[in-house]
Amino acid sequence: MAKTQHSEQLETASANSRLPISYWYNKSVASGVKLSAQGATPPPKYQRATGFTLVELVIVIVVLGILAVTAAPRIFGDRGVEESTLEPRILSMLRLQQQRAMQDTIQPCYGVTLTAAQLTPKDCAEPIAPERVLALPTPAVLTVISALPGADSGFLFNGLGCPVSNGHETIPEACGQSSVELQIDGVENRRICVQSQGYIRSGEC
Repeated sequence: MAKTQHSEQLETASANSRLPISYWYNKSVASGVKLSAQGATPPPKYQRATGFTLVELVIVIVVLGILAVTAAPRIFGDRGVEESTLEPRILSMLRLQQQRAMQDTIQPCYGVTLTAAQLTPKDCAEPIAPERVLALPTPAVLTVISALPGADSGFLFNGLGCPVSNGHETIPEACGQSSVELQIDGVENRRICVQSQGYIRSGEC
């Protein structure tokens, strides 16, 4: 059988280096050279499996979470989103007015003024900046549930942080009279409770 060019190269390399031909044969197999003299081809090298690493998966999950919070409401509509964002702002307003009433016990006039469409902080006849007024999104409506006189138009906080009626400005009122529940009914329904002892939280009273 005639020797192939590759076989001749192996014999030449063996003769020049004084290394056995098997050494050069094994080396050629390791380098992926086809061995036409033997009528066989060395097995292909294993391909490295490709996929996401753990870090990449975490990054993808974080990005999807951000998109779900920010982009999804704009893509699929914002129905109910405004009520959800309004609730923490109302809680913040109520707690701020409560703190002011507890810090300034000389002036018994810190509270909120309420209408069916908005909530406005009351700071003892001080002018209120427009950005502090919380307007309800359409078609949401505010309803007040309380035994305090005139609570549907607003209420105050006394020096201990308890909800009291607007009459507190002329005659001091004590804690424990009644809770105040703010009901926001729109695309989504929200409830905020000011308990009679002053604790403010989300949910029904």
